[in-house]
Amino acid sequence: MSVILYNFGWMLYNIFLALVAVGFGFVSLRISGRYLKFLFGLLWLLFLPNTIYIFTDVIHLIRQWHQGSLSFNLLLFLQYSIYDAAGLVTFMVGFLPFEKLLQWVTILKKRPTISIIILNFYIAFCLVMGRVERINSWDVFTRPIKTIEATIHVFITFDLFGLMILFWLFCTFVYLLLRDPFLNATKRFLHI
Repeated sequence: MSVILYNFGWMLYNIFLALVAVGFGFVSLRISGRYLKFLFGLLWLLFLPNTIYIFTDVIHLIRQWHQGSLSFNLLLFLQYSIYDAAGLVTFMVGFLPFEKLLQWVTILKKRPTISIIILNFYIAFCLVMGRVERINSWDVFTRPIKTIEATIHVFITFDLFGLMILFWLFCTFVYLLLRDPFLNATKRFLHI
């Protein structure tokens, strides 16, 4: 049971980071002023990968699976299922500012799928940066040299680049599969 309680703490923290991305995105949609819109848009872009990053934590489930009984495993599976559902919802809702941008910017409007694929490549890169290189969103500001070194390492290391491609395929597949139902439901619910 201590594992379940331990997981609860870090899972809440990661869900908070995912919600921060969603929050920055919605502020960037609602705020007036070009510079503030740009600032909150940049913060949204930095924190957006924290949404789908939640799925990479499945490695903890695999490690924890053999630590208890059947009832423990069922509880553990339920905990991770709820956690992953939060990651999926924040990932899909977190894309709404980008969907609005697709409507406003002429060059993006002409090729929305390509734009989504490019954004998912960025997200996949950030997933590798976070999961393997242990770079956080705020490290861009607090540890820029370490961030640059990690970026180079990801792009010159065959295994990490391959992992990035796998994450990219996963993110793109999930988003394109669920895009229309999520957009329709979210627009009705949030009136945007």
